[in-house]
Amino acid sequence: MKPAPFDFIRPESVDDIISILSHTADAKLLAGGQSLIAMMNMRLARPSALVTLHGVPGLDAIEEKDGAVTVGAMVVQERMRCLMSRRREFGALAEGIGYIGHPQTRSAGTVGGSIVHADPSAELPLLLQVYRGSLETVGPSGSRHIAAEEFFQFPFTTALAPDEILVATHWPVPTISSGGSFREFARRRGDFAIVAVACHISIEDRRLIDGRLGAAGVAGKAVTVDLPPDLRGRPLITEEAATYWLEMLMPLLDPPDDLEASSDLRRTLVRTLSREVIAEAWVRAQGGTP
Repeated sequence: MKPAPFDFIRPESVDDIISILSHTADAKLLAGGQSLIAMMNMRLARPSALVTLHGVPGLDAIEEKDGAVTVGAMVVQERMRCLMSRRREFGALAEGIGYIGHPQTRSAGTVGGSIVHADPSAELPLLLQVYRGSLETVGPSGSRHIAAEEFFQFPFTTALAPDEILVATHWPVPTISSGGSFREFARRRGDFAIVAVACHISIEDRRLIDGRLGAAGVAGKAVTVDLPPDLRGRPLITEEAATYWLEMLMPLLDPPDDLEASSDLRRTLVRTLSREVIAEAWVRAQGGTP
């Protein structure tokens, strides 16, 4: 099928985008287009206008400052994966991006586009929450910073106002030894995740200091839990400790029961994959490889 007729608008600045969104009914922003174009071709989305973000200055930069890596909304996913793959503390992030579609998909799809799309099974929304990231938006009233766990609300629904634009995501850089891991189960590599899990752990003097465990594909949005306070200061991750942490995550799950997988299977996958990522994150935080 072909999309319904629409106007194509090419703004020159973020201010232009805000003005267009404020005065154009049912306009959609075009970032990578990997999800939006497919939806338009199937007539699931029928915007009156497409506002392309390509070529808008300042949206494709990556820089590190104030203890965080700031990634512009128009940075393509593969570029981010290559950058983060060189840094042990962002190992889970690099792994997770590697599961997004295929190289061709990641070379066109953008970080901001995937995050704003807010698919409950998507990798980047899960990872942004696991790394305690935040989002920077701009609208008619100015800019604001939104914590990742507050930004994602329901399936394909975020806290972004209709006349706002996501300009960047911020990924805090751990200041002590840390490591992470990511696992995903899908029918085929590159398919949408049936279940995805991620874990990031920080240690000091070989003892647990901080961490976050999360899962996607099991609720209306990705769900995460922090390292339990009574596990902090422990010298290692034991099977008992991993189970205790995992059991804090399980009540947050509300997995669907559909043609892809049953609710029970999704719960089983979360239990299995979570134990794997916790163990691997612990090893990596100590500077080793499993």
